[in-house]
Amino acid sequence: MTLIQLGILKTDEQLPSIRALSSETKVNVNTVKRAIQELEEMGVIYSVPGKGSFVSENAFKNTRIKEKALDEINHAIVSAIPKGIKKEDVLELIEKIFKEEK
Repeated sequence: MTLIQLGILKTDEQLPSIRALSSETKVNVNTVKRAIQELEEMGVIYSVPGKGSFVSENAFKNTRIKEKALDEINHAIVSAIPKGIKKEDVLELIEKIFKEEK
């Protein structure tokens, strides 16, 4: 899901096979298969029999993905505060990131 969130995998792009993902991540094949099934149930990916799994065009509209991303941002900011990061630093960073996106 992270590769989709980061935009590395685009709409209709094929995901690696379950075995390839298992090998790359060193995660049990059954665990990877369950994760693929969950992503499909969430509408993040879709499967084509005999061809594989692909990124859904709805993946980026999926509220669960957005919630997870916002949760990650929240965690990063909360952990940065005790390290001396100020609100102004975060806002400046956000402006810079969104400016570079354009």
